Amino acid sequence: MKDVSCTERALIFIEENLKRKISLEDIADAANLSQWYFHRLFRVLTGFCVNDYLRRRRLCEASHELLYTPKPIRQIAREYQFESQEAFTRSFSNIAGITPGKYRKQIAPLVRFPAISLDNTFKYLRKGAQKMNVRFQEKDAFQVVGVSCRANPSGTLHKLWETFMQRAQDIKHVSEGDKAYQVCKFADADNETEEFTFIAGMAVNSAADVPEGMIHHSIPAANYAVFEHHGLLDKMHQTYEYIFGVWMPENGYVMAEADSLEVYDERFKVGKEDSVFEIWIPVVKA
Repeated sequence: MKDVSCTERALIFIEENLKRKISLEDIADAANLSQWYFHRLFRVLTGFCVNDYLRRRRLCEASHELLYTPKPIRQIAREYQFESQEAFTRSFSNIAGITPGKYRKQIAPLVRFPAISLDNTFKYLRKGAQKMNVRFQEKDAFQVVGVSCRANPSGTLHKLWETFMQRAQDIKHVSEGDKAYQVCKFADADNETEEFTFIAGMAVNSAADVPEGMIHHSIPAANYAVFEHHGLLDKMHQTYEYIFGVWMPENGYVMAEADSLEVYDERFKVGKEDSVFEIWIPVVKA
C-alpha cells in the first residue's frame, strides 16, 4: 500500500530525528509526497497533525531524560528543539499536567506517547471499512460566494457553518439553490501551521454584489472521486479514513493539488442517522 508505506517512512524519519531541527518539508520529502497531500494523509492515518505528533513524541522522550538523566532542563529542552526552557515548560505542562521541575522531583508516570506504527492502523481500517460506492466526476470551473475561516483540518467548523446559515439568504446570483459547498482551498495552504482556508458557501453565476464580510472564490476544473457519507457528522472521520487509508492506496490514486469539496443537498439532515452528503476529492493516478 503505497500511501501507507510512504507515511510509515515519514514516521521512521521522525523517530530518527527527534533531536535534530527538521521542517515539515523535510518530513514530507522523506515520505516522497507533496506537502499538501502528505499533511492531509498523515492526519487521517494517524489522527494527528504532523507538528502535534512531532511535539508529543519529543515530549515523551524528554520525559525519560528528566527522570533517568541528570541533564539540566534547559539542555533537554534545547536537545529536543524547543526554542527555550520556557517554551518546553509550557508544552510539557500542557501534556503532563505538571512542570518538568516538579515531574523530575516526584515519582510520576512517564508521559506516554509511543511512536505510531501503521501496520495495526491499516488492518483496523481495512477490517472495519464498509465498501463504498465511488463515482468519478469531471467538474467544470465554477464560483462560490460564502463565509470563510482559517482552520486546521482536525478542528471544528461548526462556527463557520453557523455563520453561513445566518447569512445564506444574503448571497446573490445563486446558480444551485439546492446545494451548499464546503471548500478547502489548496492554493493558500500553510504547510508550517497546517492551516487551510475553508469556505462555506453557494455556487453563483456572477462575482458581482458579494455581501460585506463574505468572499468570492473561483474553483478550477478538476477530476474528482466522489464518496457519500451516510449518518451522523461525528462519524465523518471514518469515511475520510476509508478514503485515504483504504480506497486510495488500493486503487492507485493520490490527492491532486486542487481544492477539495463537501457538497450538501436536500439529503443532508442535521442529527439524523439517514443523513447523506458527498465528499469530493480531486484525484490523479499515483
